[in-house]
Amino acid sequence: MQDFDTVGAHVLADFWGCQFEKLDDEKLLMDYLRQAAKNAQMTVLGEESYKFSPQGFTGLLLLSESHISIHTYPEHGYAAIDVFTCGGGKTQKAIDFLKEVLQPDRVNQMVVRRGIPASVETTLSA
Repeated sequence: MQDFDTVGAHVLADFWGCQFEKLDDEKLLMDYLRQAAKNAQMTVLGEESYKFSPQGFTGLLLLSESHISIHTYPEHGYAAIDVFTCGGGKTQKAIDFLKEVLQPDRVNQMVVRRGIPASVETTLSA
């Protein structure tokens, strides 16, 4: 198996029990994503967002390290969050900030190490 120079951390987080109003507020959520990236010392290159009707939101920050995104289902109090970095960014700091501001009742989080050969990769259980 080939060795890889690129190593990244990809955090997939599910937040349940969040407030409807926060999960349906496009401006607030984009502000939260920007602050999460800043707290994690990530460099924002661009951003995109979309507010669904009657509710829901998708937001994405393009980072020099990779990306951070959120997709919400306010009617279910649910947010799917994705943070991937392949640089010096600290993915957990971004997730911790989003936990603090969205205040979920329950969180399920998985960290996938990217760019590591299968022979040394840590297996995660679902």
